[in-house]
Amino acid sequence: MSVKLIKSSKEDVTFLIEIDAEIFEKAVMDEFLKTKDAEEKPTGLPLSNRAMLGQHPELEKLASQGLNNVLPIYYMSAIKELGVNPITYPEIRPQECKIGDPCRVEIRVGIEPEIELQQYEGLQAVYSPVIVTDEDVKRQIDGMRKQRGAGDDDEKLLQSLPFDTLEAFSAEVRLSLESLAEEKTQSNKRNAVIRKLIQENPCPLRDEVVDQQVMLMINQFRKRVGPNNFDNYLKSTRKTMEQAKKEARPEAVESVTKNLLLGKIVDKISPEVSEEDIKKAVMAQDASIMDVGSSYEARRKRIDEMPGALEQFKHIIRLEKATEYVIAKADLQEGEPIAILDVM
Repeated sequence: MSVKLIKSSKEDVTFLIEIDAEIFEKAVMDEFLKTKDAEEKPTGLPLSNRAMLGQHPELEKLASQGLNNVLPIYYMSAIKELGVNPITYPEIRPQECKIGDPCRVEIRVGIEPEIELQQYEGLQAVYSPVIVTDEDVKRQIDGMRKQRGAGDDDEKLLQSLPFDTLEAFSAEVRLSLESLAEEKTQSNKRNAVIRKLIQENPCPLRDEVVDQQVMLMINQFRKRVGPNNFDNYLKSTRKTMEQAKKEARPEAVESVTKNLLLGKIVDKISPEVSEEDIKKAVMAQDASIMDVGSSYEARRKRIDEMPGALEQFKHIIRLEKATEYVIAKADLQEGEPIAILDVM
């Protein structure tokens, strides 16, 4: 592989990757061998797979698929060699990709802006603690009464519950609400510190970067709820796609800015990533990404087979460690408490 820098600026870089002819041909051949045509050789003089590939009516499509299979490895190697930190998806422009010749691909990618951290230690942030009141417990139990049609009849309510007394049930409800309240409190602390970090470290972003984050968020939401439900959501809220994009923009700006700043903090504190850290992150992945019930070894094998996947995991872990560092160093002050049922 060879990589050549074509153009560089503070906003983006453009470079040319050359994929060896043999590797490109093998990638295309692998795609060809998956097709039915590879099994149905014509009668008469035998043709080699290479000859059949050259005559294939969808050679261009096979070449594109083959290129997609090998390009990620070359792309990751190229940005590492060039020492750039991408912030946008790459724009891929195949130049010359013919069987028997090296495949040349031009790539443009936006790069992270230069950021000078102003403050990330000792941030003064005010957060709202979440508490559990007697009224919260009563409202929760009243909801259970209504669901089970028990009214004010304590015995009827307890018949459907694994508790002998209302006091025992109330204690369990309080315990459950207090656990949720603690989670909400920690989340409030985290959000307060991150907002302060962003406030103290201005980071101008280009529209291209924010636009891509907006589309990423919308596509993730669409995937989570399903295409039909997403369309119904737009109709029921009487929103156009452009309006949905506009509403998502502030969150997109905050998300990109946060990750950029945390990345710079990672450079400052150099947090270590252990194998145990990786294992926890891998096993915590959503079932839609990893096979449900699969072992760590099986998941790790899949990650190792995906170009750049392991480095992405490590990057996410380092960002989380940077977040924990900033929170630990922050000057946190309690604000007005909030009742748990008011935030549920």
